[in-house]
Amino acid sequence: MPESRIDLKKLRLQIALKYGVELDETALTILVVLLLEMKGQFVVMNKTQGEIVMEVQQSKKALQVDPNHPRWQAFWHGMGQWGLGLCLAVIAATLVYFTSLNNDKKQLETQQALIWYKEHYEAAQKVIDKSGIGTIEKKPGKRIK
Repeated sequence: MPESRIDLKKLRLQIALKYGVELDETALTILVVLLLEMKGQFVVMNKTQGEIVMEVQQSKKALQVDPNHPRWQAFWHGMGQWGLGLCLAVIAATLVYFTSLNNDKKQLETQQALIWYKEHYEAAQKVIDKSGIGTIEKKPGKRIK
């Protein structure tokens, strides 16, 4: 990179006015070399810093809230955090509830069937008792020889 020629007289005057120190030509030359080296390092650091800033901005894009669908993004984030466990717990609770409901229904049907059979049995016994069909009476009668 082409560099402009440095005016040592101007630099000597600037240092004398700013700091109140007069430097000889050797010290000025060393100072100029150091300044040029620092400028070169700053150019490299600025370039690296710019690249880092670009990488940070690119990585931030993935973490930003979607302006079009923020609720969906929040929903899926929540599903990733604790949603799967919650879904499994709800499914298990639902299965237990419906199994219990089914067992209660079967038990109720069995009880109703027993009551129905008992009532019909008792009604049949009353009919049999009234008609006398079901009792065997010994009548004094003839003996068969």
